[in-house]
Order: sequence, then C-alpha cells, then structure tokens
Amino acid sequence: MELMDVIRRRRSIRAFTSEPIPEDVLGQILEAGRLAPSAMNVQDWHFGIITDEAVKARLIEVSGGQEWIAAAPVIIALCRRLAADISTLPDDDINVLVWKARYGRKLLDHLNAFDDRRAVRMLLDWRNTAYAGQQMVLAAEDFGIASCWIGLIDTPKADAALGLPEDVVCDVLLPLGYPAEEPEAVERKTMEEITFHETWEDR
Repeated sequence: MELMDVIRRRRSIRAFTSEPIPEDVLGQILEAGRLAPSAMNVQDWHFGIITDEAVKARLIEVSGGQEWIAAAPVIIALCRRLAADISTLPDDDINVLVWKARYGRKLLDHLNAFDDRRAVRMLLDWRNTAYAGQQMVLAAEDFGIASCWIGLIDTPKADAALGLPEDVVCDVLLPLGYPAEEPEAVERKTMEEITFHETWEDR
C-alpha cells in the first residue's frame, strides 16, 4: 500500500478481534519504531511487548480503567530512558540552549527549583517516543493492524507495573490488534484552514 493511503486509512480503534499478530509482522512493526529519528540520535526508547493477561490487567488499572485495551493481542509500552537533569547541566549544553530558546530562562529557573527532579525529567522531552510510536502506528496500519494511542496513564504506577528501573519511564501505551470495528472517518480541517505562506498575515 502507498504511504499516503496508509495515512488516510488509519483510525483510532478500541475494539479488536482475538486473532493473534504473527511474530514476523510484530517484528516489522517494532523495526519501524527502531528506525525512527531521535534528537541527536540518542535512541533513548525501550519497547515493552505486553501479551500476559496479568500485566494487561495492571495496565488497565493505571490507564483510567480502560478495560478494552486488554482485548488487544499485544500492547506496546513506549518507554524512554530519562535524560540528564537540566539543573546539573552547564548553560552551554545543547539541551539547555534548546529549552532556553523555546521557553525562556524564567521557566528553566522555575523547573530547576522544583523538588521532584524525576518529574521534571519526565516532563521535558518525550518527542523521541512519539516519533517511534507514530512509525509503529503507520507500519501496523500497513499490515491491517489497528492501534490507539493511550496517553492517559498514571505514569509512576505504570512504571511500577512494568518493573522499570528508576531512570526509565513509560510515556505511552499502544494496543495493537486486528480491528473489530470500522469507525467513520472524522472530519478534517481543509488545507486552507491550517496553512499560511511566509508570514501569518499572508494566510
């Protein structure tokens, strides 16, 4: 299937059949995540492959009681190794420079004064797991496998449920399975509504 057809066809699915995902197909979905870009090529992700019903039950508890996720044959836990604490980095560190340019020194000072240093490290940067997750979603769709992005999770409890070490955090859960529903396409804004050329005034 052409890439743009895959993108147009993808829907968030919350009902799955019991058909298992073939190992080679799951391997290619994970490979799509492995090949994703990452900031400064840190490749800081770890992919948990969850099929055990007891672990799924624990993930239901940490995701707001979303019981439907247990019907997915596989749940991928998109996890990330936490970067260094920004409060320990010199002002010329590339990460500090990026955050200063993006949000300003005042916010950095505020974050550096916050007591829970792990929470700050969790907050600042999970774009790499987002890159990897989106590539997995599209690869899965290409094989006819549906998914749904689960960001509503109690992260500390999810980390405990997965037995993660202190410097690794679960950012997102990604249930995967063959779809048992076919929701209607959602209405999308037109290209004219979301683009501008050169400057905002010329939109």
